Amino acid sequence: MDTAATAQRLDAPEVSPSPFRTAFDRARSEALQGPGGPLAVDPRSAPAQQLFEYRLEKRRGKRSADEADWNALGRKGWELVGLTHKHAAFKRPLPPDLSR
Repeated sequence: MDTAATAQRLDAPEVSPSPFRTAFDRARSEALQGPGGPLAVDPRSAPAQQLFEYRLEKRRGKRSADEADWNALGRKGWELVGLTHKHAAFKRPLPPDLSR
């Protein structure tokens, strides 16, 4: 049996294709073309990756006291990114002059 004929028969829609099927078929054909296709973004024009500094704060145990401290850190640009029973993790972007 001819492989191309089998593939065509399997791809032939019995009803109009759904938007998902259309997007999937497009992605499959682009993947089969390989990496030789045009890039969506020129890597040389992509912005530099943002760098962050991180900070761990030991929790005091009382939520109200922790929240007051965390709000003060938030006003200084720190973002709460993680929390455990004993610690809170924060990050903030480095200024552009320190990022490089």
